[in-house]
Amino acid sequence: MFFNHIDKRIRHFLTISINLNGPTSRYGTPSKLKDDEETKGKKIIMKKQLLKNLYAVFLAGFMALLLLPQAAQAQSTEPYVVKSSDKKTLTFYYDNKISSRTGTAWGLVRTQIESGFSFPIWSGTWTKPETEVTTVIFDASFKNYRPKNTKCWFLNITNLETIKGIENLNTSEVTTMRSMFEKCEKLSTLNLSNFNTENVQNMEDMFEHCHNLTSLNLSSFDTKNVTTMRGMFTHCHNLTSLNISSFNTENVTNMSAMFYECEKLASLDLSKFNTKNVNLMSSMFYKCHNLTSLNISSFNTEQVIYMNLMFSACQKLSSIDVSSFKTKNVKSMEGMFSGCSSLTSLDLSYFSTENMKEMQSMFDGCKSLQTIYCNNTWACEQSSYMFYDCTKLKGAVKYDASKVDVSMANPNTGYFTKKKVSGVTTITNSDASIQTIYSTDGKRLNELQRGLNIVRMSNGTTQKILRK
Repeated sequence: MFFNHIDKRIRHFLTISINLNGPTSRYGTPSKLKDDEETKGKKIIMKKQLLKNLYAVFLAGFMALLLLPQAAQAQSTEPYVVKSSDKKTLTFYYDNKISSRTGTAWGLVRTQIESGFSFPIWSGTWTKPETEVTTVIFDASFKNYRPKNTKCWFLNITNLETIKGIENLNTSEVTTMRSMFEKCEKLSTLNLSNFNTENVQNMEDMFEHCHNLTSLNLSSFDTKNVTTMRGMFTHCHNLTSLNISSFNTENVTNMSAMFYECEKLASLDLSKFNTKNVNLMSSMFYKCHNLTSLNISSFNTEQVIYMNLMFSACQKLSSIDVSSFKTKNVKSMEGMFSGCSSLTSLDLSYFSTENMKEMQSMFDGCKSLQTIYCNNTWACEQSSYMFYDCTKLKGAVKYDASKVDVSMANPNTGYFTKKKVSGVTTITNSDASIQTIYSTDGKRLNELQRGLNIVRMSNGTTQKILRK
């Protein structure tokens, strides 16, 4: 249309130019041989103006020829993903060559809908797996793109084994990574050390059901703005180690099922976790069968509402230090320690149950548990099977299999043992020295304060020291 318009204007000006010379004979000779001087002058001026107009039109056309291809190129640069002809590879691009790619190409905004939820067109859904793709590639061109959302990008791509060029994925503006790798069941290693996560707020279910993951590098993760980590590592059955010591969790409110069924994890360093805003810890360590130690002495639980199944089925944990837990807002501790068959003692001296609604099966299956330290009498609406199968438990009275509800949760006629606290505990290991000191609400201290202190020793143990 642009060039048709120019062509019409040129023809129009040429027609005017010819007609200004007056009528012509069939040989092209003017029929009027003379004009007065004034008429000639006007014609000369008009011809000059016409030439100027023609020049301007041609110049505009020439510039358009130069600029239009560049404008077209700039306008057509877009992020897209191509599924190869053999359907085994997804490649992410950011350029203007989508029409020349072989295979199936989709713009990055294309989605599919299932039960009212939208998913990327190239991924699986909650119920429908993508089983063909084995490899994902991020082309070098993609590093110039800044996605805002990587939610479900590789969800349920069950045969995905390799991700290449992930350093070309710039995540500096991403705000949600929810379910990004969920159900990538064949991924065995994932190095995300290049990820910039400073703007991410949602990491829910990010690696859920990554059954085959044995190596996961999250060393660069900046989590200061993350508000939910629910189910982040759920069902990562083969992870034997996980370094998240650099995580900043000060704004996290939901940690429920965070390590759910991480069956091969032997240890977790959560010493720097700031849990002051967390209100959900349900099933946080559920079925972490191989955990032998867990340092959560610095946890601040003042805002927590749900602790149900928090440590359930942690079969190898012989001790859990929850002595600093404040539970005045907790409504449910159902199954909290159920199946912790190696636990021998628990210090619940500071547990408060004033808002408690559920304590069913709280200690169910704690077969090695001998002592529960607590000076308070608990009350709760639902407490069936609370002490079921705690055959070695002894407090004011010995365990009675016919009495397993909350009526036995007291230190006078039940299974609790009163905690005697006086003076400062003695450090018996002369080689051990105090490394760090915390208050009972998890704040780090420079020196021992009056009252109860949580102290981490140089030999790796944690002690409670009361200073009068």
